[in-house]
Amino acid sequence: MEPQIDRRRLLRAGGALALVAMVPACTSSSGGDNGNGASPDTSAGTASGEAPSLRALVDSGDLPPVAERLPADPAVVEPIEQIGSYGGTWRNGMVGAQSFRLDYAIGYEPLVRWNLAWDEVIPNVAASFEVSDDATQYTFTLREGMRWSDGAPFTADDILFAYDDLVANPDVMPDGLSLFMVDGELATLEKVDDTTVTFTFPGPHGLFLDALANQPINVLTRLPRHYLQKFHRDYSDDADQAAKDAGFSGWVEALQHAIGGAALWSDIELPRLHAWVPTTPISSATRMTFERNPYYWKVDPEGNQLPYLDGVEYSIVQDEEVLLLNTVQGEIDMIDRVVTTTANKPVLAADRETAGYEFFNLIPDKLNTVTILLNLTCKDEVKREIFQNRDFRIGLSHAINRQEIIDAVFARQGEPAQPAPLPESALYDEEFATQYTAYDVDLANQHLDAAGLTETDGDGIRLGPDGTPVSIRVLAPSDQKTELIDALELIKGYWRDVGVELTVQGEGSEHRYEILDASDQEAHVWDGDGGIHPVSTPQYYLPMDGLDNRFAAGWSTWLDTDGSGEGAIEPPDAAKEQLELYRQVQAEADPERRNELMRHVLQIAKEQFYLIGVSTPLPGYGVVKNEFRNMVDETYFAGGFPYPGATYPEQFYLDN
Repeated sequence: MEPQIDRRRLLRAGGALALVAMVPACTSSSGGDNGNGASPDTSAGTASGEAPSLRALVDSGDLPPVAERLPADPAVVEPIEQIGSYGGTWRNGMVGAQSFRLDYAIGYEPLVRWNLAWDEVIPNVAASFEVSDDATQYTFTLREGMRWSDGAPFTADDILFAYDDLVANPDVMPDGLSLFMVDGELATLEKVDDTTVTFTFPGPHGLFLDALANQPINVLTRLPRHYLQKFHRDYSDDADQAAKDAGFSGWVEALQHAIGGAALWSDIELPRLHAWVPTTPISSATRMTFERNPYYWKVDPEGNQLPYLDGVEYSIVQDEEVLLLNTVQGEIDMIDRVVTTTANKPVLAADRETAGYEFFNLIPDKLNTVTILLNLTCKDEVKREIFQNRDFRIGLSHAINRQEIIDAVFARQGEPAQPAPLPESALYDEEFATQYTAYDVDLANQHLDAAGLTETDGDGIRLGPDGTPVSIRVLAPSDQKTELIDALELIKGYWRDVGVELTVQGEGSEHRYEILDASDQEAHVWDGDGGIHPVSTPQYYLPMDGLDNRFAAGWSTWLDTDGSGEGAIEPPDAAKEQLELYRQVQAEADPERRNELMRHVLQIAKEQFYLIGVSTPLPGYGVVKNEFRNMVDETYFAGGFPYPGATYPEQFYLDN
């Protein structure tokens, strides 16, 4: 697989963490070995079988014994440092009610998951899996005796309900889910027995396991049949009424609400497979709280049921400054977003000792600090012609003084770079990453002249083929990533010096996405993903459907619909070749062969030079209290690596 990062950089010395060990060939099964020969220090742990609060419920007869609550083969989690102790609450926070933070922190329990090194998919909810040689069949074996958080059995029937009755039901999901499709056709699902299911695809789907592992809240493991069937008309004559009683217009809306993931954090009665279950909905005004799941199906190497922590609490504030104050006052145990900015790091560093916390490192999967995406299928046909000219894009790139932006906007961190795979990726190409990054006004002018823009007006602005001044309106987020606008303000001057006007259109997220969805932007700016894992995050390297990566929506529509879709514009042969190559990537079961195919996709992206970047992405960081234990010193921060869930929060504990 792709990332080539030394595990010693990734994990604390003296311990590693893995959920399972892999067995040879195309089969994987559960186990307790962490795969690197290291064993956790178990000397400091005080856990003993189960949490005292649960033992009290067992003693009173209100809860079955722990042996009856665990599956026959519970997943074994090797702690990062040592066996933990029970008790305490993980205090976290967020600005406004943002469910995606919960998805990534608490909701990551798919059938299969990524290991910490982000180079292998391993079992999780599934105890094991097998893949056919041609990557058309995937068989998952579940854990016998596993239960939902309300004690009801979790079996193959839950997977069938989630897939056959919801995902593949045209009344509920008319378009299905692309995750389960090959060439627009859905997979079929067979129940082999109560703990075994097999997906069969109409053609090879080499990235299916990766796609399952990428998702923080996968539909297959969070839609309990016994609870949701009351909303399904095939199971209940009163489905519509039950849905209306729950505040929905009808049974379809109720089930779509569940499929979309919103029910996880709004319906506290919904059974879950997570380590903690909510006691308050996300609509709570000031905080959202979670308590331990008594039927959680993971244990530590000594057989102690996880999680160690009794609960999780998210303070919901309306101002980033409040959350920053809470952090520097030591009221947050572990946090990695919103307040952990480059600008805030000196403030947080100054209070580190008094507040009793340290930093941990986050390795970004970002492409760049600033990625400028000209709309190559812009609705303005004159600008479309200009933007599609490669010399024009190269000229704009050479006109940017990247080092000045790095010094002024990014605290002198980073190196001049284009949006391309990072050195940490197995697909790194230094030439791709550094091409056209030299600040050279003369060379910029040569390329802009070569693009045919040789005439200027009285103000020195180049004239397009229609005789009008060449200007670019760049859409930018006004409510997040404010450094993007800061960088554009500098770029405005650089491009003015070579005869191109830049204006910044700052918009809040909601309106910005409406503009992008309609392809009404002339250009937009973002950072971008796929710096480490281009195979599973390719959308900035070729025209693919999306919003933040939208640089040629007309081409993407043409490629997706064979030219028949609304707004389709036939792309050049290079883009067609990229899509064909990436389809081969998606079908290929062999990771090494996938990488070879992806190198061809990236080579074309390098030659075409679709996007313009500024510098290498900045490393991120988080804040963790000294007594908050079993957290890694360094990990990945990426859309396809659901962090912090991927670091196994169930083995975090408080050392008081």
